[in-house]
Amino acid sequence: MSMKSQQFSKLIMDTPLIVDDVVLDYAINGVIDYFASSLPATNQHDIEQLKKAILQEQGIQTSWLIGHKVYVTSKQAALCNGFQAHLLDNDDVHELVRGHPSAVILSALFASIDITQHQFIDSRRFLTAYIIGVEVMACLGKAVNPTLYLKGWHATATLGGIASVAAICYLHQYPFLEQAFMLAATQASGLRLVFGSSVKALHAGIAAQQAIQSIEWLKLGLNVTGDFLDQAVGFLTIFANSEAILDLSNWGQKWQISELWFKNYSYCSAASSIADATDSLVSSHTLDLAQIQYIKVTINPNADSALIYKYPQTSLQGRFSAEYIVAKILAKESLSFDAFNTELIHSDTVQLMQKITREYIEDKVFPRYAKIEIGFMDGKCLESRVNYPKGSPMNPYSSDELEQKLVTALQNQELSMAFIRDIRQFFHPINLVNFIQTYSEKI
Repeated sequence: MSMKSQQFSKLIMDTPLIVDDVVLDYAINGVIDYFASSLPATNQHDIEQLKKAILQEQGIQTSWLIGHKVYVTSKQAALCNGFQAHLLDNDDVHELVRGHPSAVILSALFASIDITQHQFIDSRRFLTAYIIGVEVMACLGKAVNPTLYLKGWHATATLGGIASVAAICYLHQYPFLEQAFMLAATQASGLRLVFGSSVKALHAGIAAQQAIQSIEWLKLGLNVTGDFLDQAVGFLTIFANSEAILDLSNWGQKWQISELWFKNYSYCSAASSIADATDSLVSSHTLDLAQIQYIKVTINPNADSALIYKYPQTSLQGRFSAEYIVAKILAKESLSFDAFNTELIHSDTVQLMQKITREYIEDKVFPRYAKIEIGFMDGKCLESRVNYPKGSPMNPYSSDELEQKLVTALQNQELSMAFIRDIRQFFHPINLVNFIQTYSEKI
């Protein structure tokens, strides 16, 4: 079933509050992971510089700058919080989106809450708005991918703003979602060419800020016409092709928030199966790296579209390199946040990367499988295959594992437990303004 944006907008705004505890728990996990991904980045140089510029710019302090104990304007909060949530690249991803939903959607939703208005923002409506935002982003992703991604667009940026205006309009019950769709769509951009630099993460902030800006313009009375789903020259046609269809026939039957991938690593999720397969070999065998003759990585065609660096020059580029990640794991070297920076890659790692080749064998049953084969000079060969990487919907982290990620981020057990408890109480009608005011002073 294909729709025009007017029908799409009505479908979204008429969606009842979600009361299914299982679905809400997926959303709760997404919120926990969002903070766990964002807070470790608060002291990163790029964030400190952006925060400095924001504080110099000033403005009416309405919105939460997460992890900094200050309030800023809603547009500033959306930009910085989105950037921060995605900067270490350990935030959630979605297969249909081929990008990172929560870094954009939750940043935009939190930024849209004006703490100066002393209004009641029902946390249950917030969760439903978040679920709807992920659903919109996934439905759009299904319609335009893989074409959009393979053309070179960064789906987090091109789809995130559109999904976020849907979430914001639902949360605050704004009557102009159709126009907000058009404004967000006309601002959509973001090139994958910037992967390997911090601008990739900035895309999440820009998309969240565009959503906030679109809403603010419409509240001021800006007039915009046009159907962003226009078949001839609309969003789907421009970013994919004229045959792309937004299928909403299953709206509300199975919410796509259940398909979020969570990460406890700071590199591209396209390398997750590759890393897991390599880890398996390292943990079960004693490897003499000097005796390795070749290393073969086998995956599905185009499964490595985001892994654009076969021979990265810097470890930051290595975040998007199967070769760098495999080499680091084989050498039992750290792949923590600090392993991805602007420093040149060590010569030993370069030599190991040069032994790695990629091979493509289609497996329609397991789209994210990876097989690692290591051949040694004495003729010995070792293999390992992973079909479902850790953190994916078919091999998920437990709630305890997700909570530990937040505990590690906050480095304060007592505060973490209180924070997690209050987030999990979003099932009940908590006033999010009070929640924000409490934790903006604590974290």
